[in-house]
Amino acid sequence: MKLDRKHLLTGLIVLVAAALVLFKYRDYVLNPWTRDGQVRADVIQITPRVTGPIVELPIKDNQFVRAGDLLFRIDPRTFEAEQDRARAQLDETGDTVRALEKQVEAATAAVEVARGNIVRAESQIAGYDATIEQRKAEFDRQEELLPQKATSQRSLEQAKAAYLVALQERRTAEAQLLQVKANLLESQATLAEAEAQLGEIGDANPQVRSSLA
Repeated sequence: MKLDRKHLLTGLIVLVAAALVLFKYRDYVLNPWTRDGQVRADVIQITPRVTGPIVELPIKDNQFVRAGDLLFRIDPRTFEAEQDRARAQLDETGDTVRALEKQVEAATAAVEVARGNIVRAESQIAGYDATIEQRKAEFDRQEELLPQKATSQRSLEQAKAAYLVALQERRTAEAQLLQVKANLLESQATLAEAEAQLGEIGDANPQVRSSLA
């Protein structure tokens, strides 16, 4: 009987010692320490792309995680509202960009019209130059014929009047040419301003990039 008690007591002591060793080992693994060493833990900062209150935290302290594991869930209402605001801003920016594109198209058309007007005005002046040359020749001829009694004073005056009219028409055409050239410069300035406001086309546009940021 004494032997059984002795064996039982020995087994109990061994069991308690094993439990203490296991406990200390587990404590050392989870909380390592040393008298003359330093233990450093790697800390990885996790920063979400959106902010907001955390509504779910499925992991525990010191839990092993793998890539793709859910660490926490943020209240979606926060960034959904921000997403709606950004989408509305993007739509507004799209409307602005389309309006600027229309302005560029209109300014480009105005430049082409002004260039066409210049071509027509220059052609008109060239026509007046030919007319002036003809009427000047007729006027000179009438002046030579009048002393010879080969023409009348009336014919001379008519030739002179026609020549003066041609000169006046050319001066008017020159003024019109200056005006259409000024219109061209104005249209080109408007086009340059519209293109500067529009910027690049598509996602490269600074206004679009700002809305997508």
